Amino acid sequence: MTSDYAHHFRLVRALVPLLILVGAGVFFWLFAQKSDIVSTKVVQGVVVEVNTGETRSFRTGNQVSMTTARIELPSGEHTRVLVARQQLSVGDPVTLTETRYADGQVRYRVPH
Repeated sequence: MTSDYAHHFRLVRALVPLLILVGAGVFFWLFAQKSDIVSTKVVQGVVVEVNTGETRSFRTGNQVSMTTARIELPSGEHTRVLVARQQLSVGDPVTLTETRYADGQVRYRVPH
């Protein structure tokens, strides 16, 4: 016959990892759903403005920069997007990915 301590030890060693796995599964399942995306399409735009900001990284102390571009869409609207690893200048045509959400929000991004 085993003691209560040994039984409790085995129970905790079996249940805790199982509960962690179930919790992680539920967490990732909730955030992996993309049911709020209504449509995604590719649109063309023209670069109107390019801005680059520079600062020092808190973690490494190295100089880091972030570039954003203001893009004029075919509808005449303007949007600002983060530009990574691309050299854009005013007047350049650019391809954007437009994502429309169920709540009416529209987001644009530059594909990498």
